Amino acid sequence: MESLFTLSARPPVLVMSGEFDMGARDELTAALLAVVRNPATDVVVLDVEKATFIDSEALAAVIIGMNEARLAGKPFRIVGATGVVHRVLDVAGLLDLIDGHHYGP
Repeated sequence: MESLFTLSARPPVLVMSGEFDMGARDELTAALLAVVRNPATDVVVLDVEKATFIDSEALAAVIIGMNEARLAGKPFRIVGATGVVHRVLDVAGLLDLIDGHHYGP
């Protein structure tokens, strides 16, 4: 399974494309933490519109990024979730992060 994520320049948005399974956890965690720790980031935005699959390991990376954003006082948003990714977020109880809702203080 191949995964791909890109980072837009302004505002920083991490865009996930493809399938994200246990093999993507470390790389996804590192990418999310880089966005959170970027001084130019006011709001952490994860765009999952082009993601076709996310498993529990990749979901753990998202939760690590959320928690780090919370500690940094930055809202965390997930946008574009549909299909399987939407269902996984729903089952995990993270649906409130989608489309403008945010996690954090």
